[in-house]
Amino acid sequence: MKTPKLDQVVLRQPVSTGDLSDINAVIEEAIASWPTSPRLKRLAMAPLQYRGVDLQDFEFLLCYKAHACLGVAAWQPSVPMVLQQTSVAQTDGEAGNVNAVLLHGLFVSAQAQGRGIGGLLLDELTCRVRREKFSSIQVRVERFSTSYFEQRGFRLLTHEEEPGFQPTSYPYRYVLDLDPSEERDSMVINKTGALKLSG
Repeated sequence: MKTPKLDQVVLRQPVSTGDLSDINAVIEEAIASWPTSPRLKRLAMAPLQYRGVDLQDFEFLLCYKAHACLGVAAWQPSVPMVLQQTSVAQTDGEAGNVNAVLLHGLFVSAQAQGRGIGGLLLDELTCRVRREKFSSIQVRVERFSTSYFEQRGFRLLTHEEEPGFQPTSYPYRYVLDLDPSEERDSMVINKTGALKLSG
């Protein structure tokens, strides 16, 4: 398979139950590429795949080239998370709490990794999160993904920012503080739910 170029991909939203097979195929490919044991891959597979009922709770952004789904971002804006003492909260001069949105998953198919698709999805998600007035994005990642999120500006979440959370469940919790002064326009997605990045 040829390596996809970013000027040939399309971002698409919203999704329907008909998209779940594409979404889960990307997740399966991404998990298969993880640098971990086959047993851990098997254990991770079922909880990270989506079902029809999940469309009620999560929003998805899909990245396609031709008819192939290459990347998926899933987030949960309907259930904001409250974080305390983040840098955004301190500069806003509020009571020390900010609303964060949970990035539930960011997956890129194995053959498309390293080509900027994850960054493209994350950039568009960040625009949408800002538009919905969230102050930060939180993500729970696997150990081998920490450097990717650090390079994208995420920082390790401290226990004080999420009191009562048991870090043994998800030791690698990261947050991206959104600076309101850097607000950018979201890419415009047309009536069909698609955005072609380039002619």
